[in-house]
Amino acid sequence: MNILIIVQIFESHSDTGSDRHFFFAKELAKKGHKVNVITSNVDYKKAERRFKKSFFYRKEIEGINVTYVPAYTKFRGSFLKRILFFVSFFIFSFFEILRLKDINLIYAVSTPLSNGFLGSIFSFIKKVPLFFEVTDVWPDAAIQTGVIKNGFIIRISKAMEQIIYKQSQKVICLTEGIKKNIQKKGVAISKIILITNGVDLKLFPNLTEKEMNIFRVKYKLEKSFNCLYIGAHGLYNSLMTILLAANEISHEQGINFILVGDGDEKSKLQDFASKNNLKNVKFFDPVKREEAIGILSTADIFLLPNRRGTFFEGNLPNKLFDYLAASRPILVSGYGESADLVLRAKAGFIVDAEDYKDFSSKILDLSKFSKTQMNIMGKNGRNFVEKNYNRIDQVEVLSNLIING
Repeated sequence: MNILIIVQIFESHSDTGSDRHFFFAKELAKKGHKVNVITSNVDYKKAERRFKKSFFYRKEIEGINVTYVPAYTKFRGSFLKRILFFVSFFIFSFFEILRLKDINLIYAVSTPLSNGFLGSIFSFIKKVPLFFEVTDVWPDAAIQTGVIKNGFIIRISKAMEQIIYKQSQKVICLTEGIKKNIQKKGVAISKIILITNGVDLKLFPNLTEKEMNIFRVKYKLEKSFNCLYIGAHGLYNSLMTILLAANEISHEQGINFILVGDGDEKSKLQDFASKNNLKNVKFFDPVKREEAIGILSTADIFLLPNRRGTFFEGNLPNKLFDYLAASRPILVSGYGESADLVLRAKAGFIVDAEDYKDFSSKILDLSKFSKTQMNIMGKNGRNFVEKNYNRIDQVEVLSNLIING
């Protein structure tokens, strides 16, 4: 079967972000499918062109035919710039899809919503099934975070959303919260499939204490209790909870807060840390996916803050599964799916969303736990994710859907 995947950001093990779609594409190719990926020629973390060799850059990666189309790169700083990023990708992807022959199935990934709309157009034109993957419910997520406020844009976005759901043969959801949201919008439950984020266990070998200490020395984190966050630094991520907690216990010796990644809010977070002289906060650039185990192994605990509000309770980010695979306790702020999973795994603790005082208090408690107690929680998490969220199992679910519909 010839499968076309439309995804704005496509990152492999040598890149810095989520490799979910790379993993799925690679495994589907191994099963004999011809997989074409259309993505933007943008390094998302740096907001610049990824390849400068040609206007449309095509390459094969582990059996996947990938086309990097031009897109507006300077998208940081305003909603208008981000819209230009989305629209430019839509336009150039449209012309690239016209070039492709013999498409049997389109798999479009939101965000942005425009990817699903593009998939809907060509699903209709070419009379082929559309699978629409919803990583965040748009426009709801943008409305909840205040990114979209204009009533006209909201109405257009909601109309586009309904067209996509109507055209889709399957709607792939990453969380139960997303699934329920879409079902409430009148989408038939028979269309909606849950395939959460998961983990490629090959990227997370069980390291010895000696191997972990090598990475602690490398990153100069060997003499502290390290509380680590890795991932996007955006409005959605509530990272100010971490900085306020760091400020609350800045007088405590030997506790470090490590933030690894990039995003629109990073400069604001760095300014806050600088103005408040938070010497216990360290910022690191994003690391390649294949190198993630190194920086993750420096942690004593992992931090997963969430924004306040029922909408954000349906959150189950990729980083959570990396945390579990890395065998460390997890501290979550905010109740909902992430919190429920951590509690079921017996892998950490939960406090209220955005409650930085309780967050900091729980960090102090954890810093006094014995190594045995910490190891038990870490191993609980690792065992849980191995059993329930292995990406190989998730590929089997997706493959069966593609073959059987």
